[in-house]
Amino acid sequence: MKQAVVVIHGIGEQRPMDTLRGFVEAMIPADTPEATPFYWSKPDRFSRNFDLRVLKSAGRNTTDFYEYYWAHKMQGTKVGHLLSWLWDIFKRPRRDIPTAIVPIWRATRWTVLALLVLLVSGTLATLYGRFPHSNNPFALVPVLLAVIGLALKYSALSYLGDAARYLSPNPQNVAVREQIRADGVDLLRALHDKGDYDRIIVVGHSLGSVIAYDIVGYLWHEHHDQLHPNSPELAARYANHERLQPVVQDTLPKAGSALDGRLQSLLRFREQQAEAFIEQRNLGNPWRITDLVTVGSPMAHASLLLGRSVSDFQRRIARREAPACPPTLDEKGYGYSGRPSITVGQRPFSPLYLHHAAAFAVTRWTNLYFPAPMGLFGDIVGGPVSPVMGAGVLDLPVTVGQWKGWLARSWLSHTHYWSERGGKQGYLSQLTTDETAITHGERPSATQALRWAIDLKGVRRFRQVGVRDTVAEPEV
Repeated sequence: MKQAVVVIHGIGEQRPMDTLRGFVEAMIPADTPEATPFYWSKPDRFSRNFDLRVLKSAGRNTTDFYEYYWAHKMQGTKVGHLLSWLWDIFKRPRRDIPTAIVPIWRATRWTVLALLVLLVSGTLATLYGRFPHSNNPFALVPVLLAVIGLALKYSALSYLGDAARYLSPNPQNVAVREQIRADGVDLLRALHDKGDYDRIIVVGHSLGSVIAYDIVGYLWHEHHDQLHPNSPELAARYANHERLQPVVQDTLPKAGSALDGRLQSLLRFREQQAEAFIEQRNLGNPWRITDLVTVGSPMAHASLLLGRSVSDFQRRIARREAPACPPTLDEKGYGYSGRPSITVGQRPFSPLYLHHAAAFAVTRWTNLYFPAPMGLFGDIVGGPVSPVMGAGVLDLPVTVGQWKGWLARSWLSHTHYWSERGGKQGYLSQLTTDETAITHGERPSATQALRWAIDLKGVRRFRQVGVRDTVAEPEV
């Protein structure tokens, strides 16, 4: 069996393959007994970038690792792009600011206000002769502003500039946004069309997680109504008056409605998502993305970054412009009755189609983050996604090794989600039995949690059409 993992890098001046090689070496340690060497490097036939390679794992179940590299599409970012985006966030009222970043938002507001007061009062005092030009205590204010401007240009611009252009739908950013999304969808579409993969996992870090969310949702538009139930097994079952869609029609929406914030209800929903994936596949749907894994994701602040306000983003979800997890309800659970009917064997069949924003009916969403108490001591970019995107997202707080635990409590943690090669399993071994494991258990290392979420051995659970083994959470 074969599976593909697509890794989408985050903000910054990334070089091709740097992210992917580090990621693969963390997922498949060099000392693993499964293979020597533990991966091969081959040209990426789906990319027009000759610097990109496919890293192929050795072993019984083959995994192909791809990198979606988009940094080169962000050339020409200017300070104006960044300032425009920051100003839009700066002027938002408190009710539209996620709780996790309120301290930073307030500190930024007070700092800007203080600088403006100093600048205006110093200018007025100088103009009216209160202070001589040769001994003016406010003379350093323009110097301070110049230093801040240089920091924005040469430091923040290299990192936040990418986010400013991708997340802001201003006319000057539209072309870049569309190119990044279109090329990402093209890659996922090519992996589907290849026909070799039983399963595809999409992993996004930082801004790459927003891109991953976008392209998974856009590609689902092409697949949600693609049912072709033409196998002899289905015809025999239908002739015997068996239901062909019991998961989508019944057990999946019931599991989604039962989500109540408890771990066990979430795990039941994830089991039904995997069952729905298999059911859709048995009915001939070509969809292959079983998992979206986000790490250090700004989707935790989606209502701020992707909407004009909290209520505006909630309306987008209700209108099915922004796919949620669980999906927005339709007339029949997460789907609608198809017309006209299709033929299964010799009998007409009216299928239930999952709607165009129901990607997370069949794709599980796992989110890893370093907690940031008070918005200061951890990864301030990421955070729990489920409060914004839905109770069907599994949020996993993580840490790093004990000897450098300080790293997990600093802003530097944002770039260390797969920097370690080991780490304790923590609550992962108890995840299916201990209700308080996530909130009160020992946190695993970020790398260990990432291996668990991706579950490279789990491809066996998503096997060929006609096989109906129970799909469970990955074993650790």
